[in-house]
Amino acid sequence: MPNIGVFHPQIVHFVIGLLYVGIAARVLSLLPLPERFRFLSPMATTLLILGALASVAAVQSGMNAHGPVERIPGAREIVGEHEEWGERTRNVFVGIAVLEIAALLFASRRKLAQGLRVVTAVGCLVGLWLVFEVGDLGGDIVYEQAGGPGIRSGKPEDIKNLLVAGLYNNARL
Repeated sequence: MPNIGVFHPQIVHFVIGLLYVGIAARVLSLLPLPERFRFLSPMATTLLILGALASVAAVQSGMNAHGPVERIPGAREIVGEHEEWGERTRNVFVGIAVLEIAALLFASRRKLAQGLRVVTAVGCLVGLWLVFEVGDLGGDIVYEQAGGPGIRSGKPEDIKNLLVAGLYNNARL
């Protein structure tokens, strides 16, 4: 598989967007809303499946990108924790995607399909917390450990920019 580590920031932001909107759509689709909101259930299914697929790519890109970030003094532990939460999140949403597909397959059995969607919604609420936690840890890596800016490319001028930014902000303190 190709190294997609450089795309990790873009991929994870797609995951967050797809899953947050998909979760909201799934929960809203279970409410007794007017007929014009019937689009919410197929929308939720589509977004949750796409989000699950994107989460697989996010975990792979994170594995490809973690080497240089782990070498930052003090960052190894938080990077490992972020990876574990990312894998948990991926696993939950792959399971949710399987339930969504099962609900599609059993669409002719309305009660069963609706029951699967309710189970999916409950799983989505757990998944919502997971997405928030993994994203928060990723933000800590970038903004507290400087795990993104300047080191991804490995170019000396980018690393110099990171050093200059750090020295500037330290001097302001």
